[in-house]
Amino acid sequence: MANVEDFRKLMKSLIVCSKVAGVEMWTAPGKLKPASYYLSFHITVYFVSTVWTLRKYIDDPIHMMKVLITMGTAVQLYIKFFVAHSKAQEVKLFTVELEQEVLKRYQNGSEEETAVLRRTGRILWIVHRLMSASYIFVAVAFGLYPAFYYFATGKVMPLFLYELPFFNVSSSLGYAVTMGFQINLLAIGVLGAILSDFMFFMYAMYAMARADISIVHLSELENILNDSTKNEEHSAELRHKWIQCMHDHQQSTSFFSTVENIFGLMCLAQVSTATLSICDAMLLVLLTDWYPTYSYLYVVFVQLSGFFVIGHLVELKIDALYNKIISMPWYKLPVKEQKEFRFLLSRQQCPMILTAYGFHPMNFEAYMSVLKGLYQFFVMILQYIGRN
Repeated sequence: MANVEDFRKLMKSLIVCSKVAGVEMWTAPGKLKPASYYLSFHITVYFVSTVWTLRKYIDDPIHMMKVLITMGTAVQLYIKFFVAHSKAQEVKLFTVELEQEVLKRYQNGSEEETAVLRRTGRILWIVHRLMSASYIFVAVAFGLYPAFYYFATGKVMPLFLYELPFFNVSSSLGYAVTMGFQINLLAIGVLGAILSDFMFFMYAMYAMARADISIVHLSELENILNDSTKNEEHSAELRHKWIQCMHDHQQSTSFFSTVENIFGLMCLAQVSTATLSICDAMLLVLLTDWYPTYSYLYVVFVQLSGFFVIGHLVELKIDALYNKIISMPWYKLPVKEQKEFRFLLSRQQCPMILTAYGFHPMNFEAYMSVLKGLYQFFVMILQYIGRN
């Protein structure tokens, strides 16, 4: 994705996912399509069926926890569905701005500029394929589990443990209808997860690429300032480079702010629901030998960690941009540019960082606090089980 053509090829696959998931952010931003209603119908059936199943097994807490283990993922994806609809216009405008102001402008630029785009493109290419392959592999493995279970025990079981109201999963008709609903929900959920998670990674990566280009231009300005040549050509070149750096900083700040605005609520949904799901899974690990718990715990934990890793990388990139600005030999700038330089410093005093909708930052420190809370919960439950 180092040029516009490669970027548009990537966008075609994302657009296909968005059409299936009923969130056409680039082709019909903000509009509810038939696929949107189809997804909402399946989610409604899921929630109603989950409540029905919980009431049916109210005297069996372990089975209730098994039913609820996927609730966090369903809630998280449906929140992302609504956020994508509400932010669709911003996503489309941000995509156009990204294509015009970063890829078109710098795909034929200097060696340093094109190197930034090539590096970003390689990372996105690898992550897109790894993410798609891993999500699909997990979905296929999860989908084949009922078959393995049947061959191992001779008993039938659905994909998910919720039961449709008025359908007996033990009957052939009830099992077929239940599996039909659940396979549809699994397929749509996987595509929705690929779309939302990769979008977050992609836009964060391009925001960091924009910051890298800003750092390149600041380095070029520093070289001009350290040049002892004093002539009109030097002054004109310095003024041009300074205006470019001012524009870079403004655009980099705008990019990070846009990513935070679009994905802040998604990050909050991801962290909160994944944390609850992990707690539920840890309880099942301690209380049962239900093997699907381990794989689900692994998937949710990796997904949660990925969001914090991206947030931490963004924080590091913002710090690198800030360090580059404050290390500039600003005293060598002309008086007019020195006054303008103060605006850059004042803007840097307001930290740009990805957050979970403003509740907490998406960085390494916040990730450690989440892990600490999960560890304390696990130890507390372990001690309680040991005493009983």
